[in-house]
Amino acid sequence: MTKHDHHLKLTIPFSTSRQAQIAYNAISPDPQLKPDQFTQVLSVSDASGAIDELNAGRILVAEFDAASDRVLRVGVNGFLESLGVVVGCLRDLDYDAS
Repeated sequence: MTKHDHHLKLTIPFSTSRQAQIAYNAISPDPQLKPDQFTQVLSVSDASGAIDELNAGRILVAEFDAASDRVLRVGVNGFLESLGVVVGCLRDLDYDAS
């Protein structure tokens, strides 16, 4: 993924793997406006040491690569706004794994 000088990796824990997958599915379809200047790669991974099915895959991982610090800041801010909306909906709907 590294093709620019500015990088950031965020790991966002969720209570359940279902919540992490919902966040991934909600945010992934957003197209990148300038893919030559900014890329975003999302994935869902296991919590470290996950020993049960409920905790497996409950971490949303977001990796960013940008041509400049300004482009990185703008792109990450957009991602965090989208993530905030998703987390707010999960909270407001009291959504859990059931």
